[in-house]
Amino acid sequence: MFYNKSIFITGANRGIGFELVKESLNKSAIVFGTFRNKSKSKELYQIKSHNFNSFQMNVIDEPSIKEVSNKLTKPIDFLVCNAGINNGFGNFFDKDHSHEKMLEVLNVNVLGCILTIRNLIKNLNGNAKVILISSTLGIQQHTGATATIYRASKAAVNNVMVSVSEELKSRNITVVSFHPGWVRTDMGGVNATLSAEESAKELIKSFKNLSLKDTGKFFNYDGTLINF
Repeated sequence: MFYNKSIFITGANRGIGFELVKESLNKSAIVFGTFRNKSKSKELYQIKSHNFNSFQMNVIDEPSIKEVSNKLTKPIDFLVCNAGINNGFGNFFDKDHSHEKMLEVLNVNVLGCILTIRNLIKNLNGNAKVILISSTLGIQQHTGATATIYRASKAAVNNVMVSVSEELKSRNITVVSFHPGWVRTDMGGVNATLSAEESAKELIKSFKNLSLKDTGKFFNYDGTLINF
């Protein structure tokens, strides 16, 4: 059941994050969504629901996360670390892999998860579920030379997920990561096999079925286990 459950979604203003907001509201959940750039969040502002609250928050700025944490009036049942960026799909010799761009990807994709969880831990409900949105591009056994730092960031996300799951296991908090599928977003491109809406619907179904026995694992959007 998702009725009256609370879900906190970072990067909620576009792509998969935005569709997770809409699907959660369709399931009668109480939704908290964050965005970094107000000018790129017009669709989020158009959502009119007494079950929805949006917050401007930067996942790599701890004071902004703490500020949101202090504004929350309901404990979080599902914390979804969805905010992420990709610098491009070139290899590490290409211009899109400048030192500055690579640091930005690692900052947002990896440290963003750590800082979000660390600063919202006091807001988590008993038996809460913490979900990190990852990617199969981060699987260690691969033959790809493209998207070098994005791959590395998602491999790190899965590694962080395991560490956090061990840390929070004694609190009965489930920590997992999910591959959302190849999704038609700005990041996934127009040739991807899933719409953001299709991915979000399957993800929400899978989130509802999580329990402590799943902690430390990596799942596909449809709930099947992925070896990473």
